[in-house]
Amino acid sequence: MTLTTFFNFTRIQTLPAALLSPIAGCLFAFWYFGSFHFWPTLLFFIGLASINLFVSAWNNLMDYQKALDPEYKKWNIIVAKSINPKLALNICLALLAIDVVVGLIVLFLTNLAILPIGGLCFLIAIFYTYGPFAFSRFPLGEILAGLCEGFFGFFLAVYINSYDKGYFFINFDRNWFMTWTWDFKILLPILLVGLMCFVQNFNIMFSDNICDLEQDIRNERYTLPYYLKIPLSLKVFAGLCILIAIALGILPIWSLLMSIIALKVIPNIKKFRAKQSKSETFHLQIDNLMLFNASLALTLLLGIIFK
Repeated sequence: MTLTTFFNFTRIQTLPAALLSPIAGCLFAFWYFGSFHFWPTLLFFIGLASINLFVSAWNNLMDYQKALDPEYKKWNIIVAKSINPKLALNICLALLAIDVVVGLIVLFLTNLAILPIGGLCFLIAIFYTYGPFAFSRFPLGEILAGLCEGFFGFFLAVYINSYDKGYFFINFDRNWFMTWTWDFKILLPILLVGLMCFVQNFNIMFSDNICDLEQDIRNERYTLPYYLKIPLSLKVFAGLCILIAIALGILPIWSLLMSIIALKVIPNIKKFRAKQSKSETFHLQIDNLMLFNASLALTLLLGIIFK
Protein backbone atom coordinates (compact mmCIF):
# COMPACT_ATOMS: atom_id res chain seq x y z
CA MET A 1 0.00 0.00 0.00
CA THR A 2 1.39 3.38 -0.99
CA LEU A 3 1.33 6.34 1.39
CA THR A 4 -1.22 8.08 -0.83
CA THR A 5 -3.51 5.04 -0.71
CA PHE A 6 -3.12 4.90 3.08
CA PHE A 7 -4.10 8.56 3.36
CA ASN A 8 -7.15 7.95 1.17
CA PHE A 9 -8.10 4.78 3.05
CA THR A 10 -8.00 6.61 6.39
CA ARG A 11 -9.41 9.86 4.93
CA ILE A 12 -6.67 11.86 6.53
CA GLN A 13 -8.07 14.99 4.91
CA THR A 14 -10.88 14.91 7.49
CA LEU A 15 -8.42 15.12 10.40
CA PRO A 16 -8.13 18.93 10.60
CA ALA A 17 -11.91 19.24 10.96
CA ALA A 18 -11.89 16.61 13.72
CA LEU A 19 -9.11 18.38 15.65
CA LEU A 20 -10.59 21.89 15.66
CA SER A 21 -13.20 21.16 18.34
CA PRO A 22 -10.63 19.69 20.79
CA ILE A 23 -8.28 22.59 20.03
CA ALA A 24 -11.10 24.93 21.01
CA GLY A 25 -11.51 22.82 24.16
CA CYS A 26 -7.87 23.34 25.12
CA LEU A 27 -8.20 27.08 24.59
CA PHE A 28 -11.44 27.15 26.60
CA ALA A 29 -9.69 25.40 29.50
CA PHE A 30 -6.89 27.94 29.43
CA TRP A 31 -9.31 30.88 29.21
CA TYR A 32 -11.85 29.60 31.76
CA PHE A 33 -9.53 27.87 34.26
CA GLY A 34 -6.14 29.34 33.40
CA SER A 35 -4.90 25.77 33.14
CA PHE A 36 -2.96 23.74 30.56
CA HIS A 37 -1.27 20.32 30.92
CA PHE A 38 1.17 19.65 28.10
CA TRP A 39 1.84 15.90 28.25
CA PRO A 40 -1.74 14.68 28.72
CA THR A 41 -2.80 17.07 25.96
CA LEU A 42 -0.12 15.87 23.55
CA LEU A 43 -1.00 12.24 24.19
CA PHE A 44 -4.72 13.02 23.90
CA PHE A 45 -4.21 14.46 20.41
CA ILE A 46 -2.13 11.46 19.35
CA GLY A 47 -4.94 9.18 20.49
CA LEU A 48 -7.53 11.43 18.89
CA ALA A 49 -5.73 11.32 15.54
CA SER A 50 -5.40 7.53 15.79
CA ILE A 51 -9.07 6.93 16.57
CA ASN A 52 -10.16 9.37 13.86
CA LEU A 53 -8.07 7.56 11.24
CA PHE A 54 -9.32 4.23 12.60
CA VAL A 55 -12.97 5.23 12.27
CA SER A 56 -12.54 6.33 8.66
CA ALA A 57 -10.60 3.20 7.72
CA TRP A 58 -12.96 0.93 9.68
CA ASN A 59 -15.99 2.49 7.99
CA ASN A 60 -14.42 1.89 4.57
CA LEU A 61 -13.73 -1.75 5.47
CA MET A 62 -17.22 -2.35 6.91
CA ASP A 63 -18.90 -0.62 3.96
CA TYR A 64 -16.95 -2.90 1.63
CA GLN A 65 -18.03 -6.01 3.52
CA LYS A 66 -21.68 -5.02 3.97
CA ALA A 67 -22.42 -3.25 0.68
CA LEU A 68 -25.42 -4.71 -1.17
CA ASP A 69 -25.41 -2.26 -4.06
CA PRO A 70 -22.87 -3.53 -6.68
CA GLU A 71 -22.39 -0.03 -8.09
CA TYR A 72 -21.58 1.37 -4.63
CA LYS A 73 -19.21 -1.46 -3.81
CA LYS A 74 -17.30 -0.84 -7.04
CA TRP A 75 -16.44 2.67 -5.87
CA ASN A 76 -15.33 1.61 -2.39
CA ILE A 77 -11.63 2.42 -1.95
CA ILE A 78 -10.77 -1.20 -1.09
CA VAL A 79 -11.98 -2.26 -4.53
CA ALA A 80 -10.90 0.89 -6.37
CA LYS A 81 -7.32 0.73 -5.01
CA SER A 82 -7.11 -3.09 -4.81
CA ILE A 83 -6.38 -3.08 -1.07
CA ASN A 84 -6.05 -6.49 0.54
CA PRO A 85 -8.89 -6.72 3.11
CA LYS A 86 -6.55 -8.46 5.58
CA LEU A 87 -4.08 -5.59 5.29
CA ALA A 88 -6.95 -3.14 5.77
CA LEU A 89 -8.00 -4.96 8.94
CA ASN A 90 -4.44 -4.98 10.31
CA ILE A 91 -4.15 -1.23 9.73
CA CYS A 92 -7.42 -0.67 11.60
CA LEU A 93 -6.29 -2.82 14.53
CA ALA A 94 -2.91 -1.06 14.71
CA LEU A 95 -4.59 2.38 14.84
CA LEU A 96 -7.00 1.11 17.49
CA ALA A 97 -4.13 -0.29 19.57
CA ILE A 98 -2.34 3.07 19.50
CA ASP A 99 -5.49 4.77 20.79
CA VAL A 100 -5.93 2.21 23.60
CA VAL A 101 -2.34 2.53 24.82
CA VAL A 102 -2.36 6.32 24.67
CA GLY A 103 -5.80 6.46 26.30
CA LEU A 104 -4.64 4.37 29.25
CA ILE A 105 -1.63 6.64 29.77
CA VAL A 106 -3.85 9.74 29.70
CA LEU A 107 -6.18 8.04 32.18
CA PHE A 108 -3.21 7.38 34.50
CA LEU A 109 -2.03 11.00 34.19
CA THR A 110 -5.46 12.52 34.88
CA ASN A 111 -8.36 10.85 36.68
CA LEU A 112 -10.54 7.76 36.47
CA ALA A 113 -13.60 9.93 35.84
CA ILE A 114 -12.85 10.07 32.11
CA LEU A 115 -12.92 6.27 31.77
CA PRO A 116 -16.70 5.97 31.15
CA ILE A 117 -16.57 8.74 28.53
CA GLY A 118 -13.49 7.35 26.83
CA GLY A 119 -14.93 3.84 26.94
CA LEU A 120 -18.21 5.00 25.42
CA CYS A 121 -16.42 6.77 22.58
CA PHE A 122 -14.28 3.66 22.02
CA LEU A 123 -17.34 1.41 21.72
CA ILE A 124 -19.14 3.83 19.41
CA ALA A 125 -16.07 4.01 17.16
CA ILE A 126 -16.05 0.22 16.76
CA PHE A 127 -19.76 -0.49 16.52
CA TYR A 128 -20.66 2.54 14.41
CA THR A 129 -20.39 0.36 11.29
CA TYR A 130 -19.58 -3.08 12.77
CA GLY A 131 -21.98 -5.84 13.68
CA PRO A 132 -25.57 -6.71 12.74
CA PHE A 133 -26.88 -3.69 14.62
CA ALA A 134 -24.30 -1.11 13.52
CA PHE A 135 -25.25 2.37 14.75
CA SER A 136 -24.80 3.93 11.29
CA ARG A 137 -27.68 1.79 9.95
CA PHE A 138 -30.18 3.25 12.40
CA PRO A 139 -31.35 6.78 13.23
CA LEU A 140 -28.73 6.94 15.97
CA GLY A 141 -25.64 7.45 13.85
CA GLU A 142 -25.96 11.21 13.48
CA ILE A 143 -26.46 11.74 17.22
CA LEU A 144 -23.65 9.42 18.28
CA ALA A 145 -21.22 10.89 15.75
CA GLY A 146 -22.08 14.39 16.96
CA LEU A 147 -21.51 13.32 20.57
CA CYS A 148 -18.12 11.70 19.94
CA GLU A 149 -16.61 14.09 17.41
CA GLY A 150 -18.15 17.29 18.70
CA PHE A 151 -19.29 17.17 22.31
CA PHE A 152 -16.91 14.63 23.86
CA GLY A 153 -13.96 15.85 21.78
CA PHE A 154 -14.43 19.33 23.24
CA PHE A 155 -15.23 18.11 26.76
CA LEU A 156 -12.25 15.76 27.04
CA ALA A 157 -9.87 18.46 25.81
CA VAL A 158 -11.22 20.81 28.49
CA TYR A 159 -11.13 18.15 31.19
CA ILE A 160 -7.61 16.89 30.51
CA ASN A 161 -6.38 20.44 31.01
CA SER A 162 -8.47 21.13 34.13
CA TYR A 163 -9.07 17.78 35.84
CA ASP A 164 -7.13 18.94 38.90
CA LYS A 165 -9.82 21.53 39.64
CA GLY A 166 -11.89 18.69 41.08
CA TYR A 167 -15.24 19.53 39.46
CA PHE A 168 -15.55 16.06 37.89
CA PHE A 169 -13.42 13.70 39.90
CA ILE A 170 -13.22 10.18 41.37
CA ASN A 171 -11.53 9.65 44.74
CA PHE A 172 -10.86 6.50 46.78
CA ASP A 173 -10.34 6.53 50.52
CA ARG A 174 -8.23 4.06 52.53
CA ASN A 175 -11.06 1.52 52.52
CA TRP A 176 -11.44 1.81 48.74
CA PHE A 177 -14.73 3.66 49.15
CA MET A 178 -15.28 5.62 45.96
CA THR A 179 -16.70 9.14 45.77
CA TRP A 180 -17.52 10.74 42.45
CA THR A 181 -17.73 14.54 42.45
CA TRP A 182 -20.00 16.35 39.96
CA ASP A 183 -19.87 20.15 40.31
CA PHE A 184 -22.59 21.27 37.90
CA LYS A 185 -21.86 24.93 38.55
CA ILE A 186 -18.61 24.38 36.64
CA LEU A 187 -19.79 21.57 34.38
CA LEU A 188 -22.77 23.47 32.96
CA PRO A 189 -20.79 26.13 31.04
CA ILE A 190 -18.56 23.41 29.58
CA LEU A 191 -21.60 21.35 28.59
CA LEU A 192 -23.24 24.32 26.90
CA VAL A 193 -20.23 25.10 24.73
CA GLY A 194 -19.85 21.39 24.05
CA LEU A 195 -23.46 21.35 22.85
CA MET A 196 -22.55 23.95 20.25
CA CYS A 197 -19.79 21.66 18.97
CA PHE A 198 -22.22 18.73 19.00
CA VAL A 199 -24.66 20.61 16.78
CA GLN A 200 -22.01 21.34 14.16
CA ASN A 201 -20.84 17.72 13.92
CA PHE A 202 -24.43 16.46 13.97
CA ASN A 203 -25.16 18.70 11.00
CA ILE A 204 -22.25 17.22 9.05
CA MET A 205 -23.49 13.64 9.49
CA PHE A 206 -27.10 14.66 8.98
CA SER A 207 -26.41 16.45 5.70
CA ASP A 208 -24.15 13.59 4.58
CA ASN A 209 -26.97 11.10 5.12
CA ILE A 210 -29.47 13.39 3.40
CA CYS A 211 -27.25 13.33 0.30
CA ASP A 212 -26.82 9.54 0.52
CA LEU A 213 -30.43 8.68 1.33
CA GLU A 214 -31.28 6.77 -1.85
CA GLN A 215 -27.96 4.92 -1.85
CA ASP A 216 -28.31 4.10 1.85
CA ILE A 217 -31.74 2.59 1.25
CA ARG A 218 -30.30 0.33 -1.45
CA ASN A 219 -27.68 -0.81 1.09
CA GLU A 220 -30.34 -1.23 3.81
CA ARG A 221 -29.05 1.66 5.90
CA TYR A 222 -31.99 3.47 7.46
CA THR A 223 -30.64 6.70 8.89
CA LEU A 224 -32.47 9.63 10.46
CA PRO A 225 -33.38 11.32 7.13
CA TYR A 226 -35.11 8.08 6.08
CA TYR A 227 -37.59 8.45 8.94
CA LEU A 228 -37.94 12.23 8.88
CA LYS A 229 -38.03 12.39 5.06
CA ILE A 230 -36.21 15.08 3.12
CA PRO A 231 -38.47 18.18 3.68
CA LEU A 232 -38.50 17.83 7.49
CA SER A 233 -34.84 16.82 7.50
CA LEU A 234 -33.89 20.09 5.87
CA LYS A 235 -35.96 22.10 8.35
CA VAL A 236 -34.34 20.34 11.33
CA PHE A 237 -30.92 20.78 9.75
CA ALA A 238 -31.33 24.54 9.39
CA GLY A 239 -33.07 24.98 12.75
CA LEU A 240 -30.28 23.31 14.73
CA CYS A 241 -27.90 26.08 13.76
CA ILE A 242 -29.86 28.45 16.02
CA LEU A 243 -28.49 26.56 19.06
CA ILE A 244 -25.07 28.10 18.39
CA ALA A 245 -26.10 31.17 20.38
CA ILE A 246 -26.95 29.30 23.63
CA ALA A 247 -23.55 29.44 25.31
CA LEU A 248 -22.26 32.87 24.28
CA GLY A 249 -22.74 34.14 27.81
CA ILE A 250 -19.93 31.99 29.16
CA LEU A 251 -17.48 32.77 26.37
CA PRO A 252 -15.26 35.87 26.17
CA ILE A 253 -16.76 39.06 24.76
CA TRP A 254 -14.65 38.43 21.67
CA SER A 255 -16.96 35.53 20.82
CA LEU A 256 -19.45 38.10 19.57
CA LEU A 257 -17.18 38.25 16.54
CA MET A 258 -18.41 34.75 15.69
CA SER A 259 -21.57 36.38 14.35
CA ILE A 260 -19.50 37.50 11.35
CA ILE A 261 -19.36 33.92 10.05
CA ALA A 262 -23.15 34.07 9.58
CA LEU A 263 -22.41 36.02 6.40
CA LYS A 264 -20.95 32.79 5.02
CA VAL A 265 -22.78 30.11 7.00
CA ILE A 266 -26.33 31.20 6.16
CA PRO A 267 -25.76 31.32 2.37
CA ASN A 268 -24.13 27.89 2.59
CA ILE A 269 -27.19 26.51 4.37
CA LYS A 270 -29.51 28.05 1.76
CA LYS A 271 -27.48 26.50 -1.07
CA PHE A 272 -27.66 23.10 0.59
CA ARG A 273 -31.39 23.40 1.20
CA ALA A 274 -31.84 24.25 -2.47
CA LYS A 275 -29.85 21.21 -3.65
CA GLN A 276 -28.62 18.24 -1.67
CA SER A 277 -25.68 16.90 -3.65
CA LYS A 278 -22.68 15.02 -2.29
CA SER A 279 -20.44 16.38 -5.06
CA GLU A 280 -21.80 19.94 -5.30
CA THR A 281 -23.13 21.19 -1.96
CA PHE A 282 -22.13 18.79 0.84
CA HIS A 283 -18.70 20.41 1.13
CA LEU A 284 -20.48 23.63 2.17
CA GLN A 285 -21.49 21.98 5.44
CA ILE A 286 -17.89 20.98 6.09
CA ASP A 287 -16.97 24.61 5.39
CA ASN A 288 -19.52 25.69 8.01
CA LEU A 289 -18.05 23.29 10.58
CA MET A 290 -14.55 24.57 9.92
CA LEU A 291 -15.72 28.18 10.10
CA PHE A 292 -17.53 27.67 13.39
CA ASN A 293 -14.82 25.70 15.18
CA ALA A 294 -12.02 27.91 13.87
CA SER A 295 -13.85 31.09 14.90
CA LEU A 296 -14.59 29.60 18.33
CA ALA A 297 -10.91 28.74 18.80
CA LEU A 298 -9.78 32.15 17.51
CA THR A 299 -12.11 34.16 19.76
CA LEU A 300 -11.06 32.07 22.76
CA LEU A 301 -7.45 32.83 21.89
CA LEU A 302 -8.30 36.54 21.76
CA GLY A 303 -9.98 36.19 25.15
CA ILE A 304 -6.80 34.63 26.56
CA ILE A 305 -4.54 37.30 25.09
CA PHE A 306 -6.65 40.26 26.18
CA LYS A 307 -8.05 38.87 29.45
